[in-house]
Amino acid sequence: MENEHEIIAKPQSDPQYFVHHYNYYLPKIYNYVFYKVRNTHVAEDIVSDTFLKALKNISKYKNGFFQAWLFTIARNTVISYYRKNSREILYNYDNDTERPDPETVEDIVTAKESRAELLNIVASLPQNQQDALLLRYTGDLKIKEIACILNKSEGAVKLLLHRGLRNLHSELSNSEKSSAIPYRKIAQV
Repeated sequence: MENEHEIIAKPQSDPQYFVHHYNYYLPKIYNYVFYKVRNTHVAEDIVSDTFLKALKNISKYKNGFFQAWLFTIARNTVISYYRKNSREILYNYDNDTERPDPETVEDIVTAKESRAELLNIVASLPQNQQDALLLRYTGDLKIKEIACILNKSEGAVKLLLHRGLRNLHSELSNSEKSSAIPYRKIAQV
């Protein structure tokens, strides 16, 4: 991607240019939002809102981390969604978004069960640990960017990641199905 001055200047003068940024960041933002809401349709709506808000407010963006700015918008949009729909339970894990390439039906079932179990464990973690893990492993963000999004120091983010991974490992070890998800797969949330 170009430098941040071009990221800001081109979409302000030509909104069509924002399409390049949309295509580049869409998979990362979508993955993060999907893991937060666990519903394809809701995730698509939130991601659309995120990019619409980003385009409308591109002039307010200040030099820093563009990717972190987008994730902050996405995170705040997810929070707003849950505030508006606090009574609605969204544990509708949409398995159609999963694209495993296993060879047998048994492998497909095991992969889906393992992924659902991992998502449930991540959802049971404290909110800050969830956010740190999802931003790091689904958004592929750097510690500095996560710190900016969560408004925490880099050391605090490292601690959240460490505790989150430790808690995931502990929960998986205690789970009856822990053999279905090897520890090395945790980092691939």
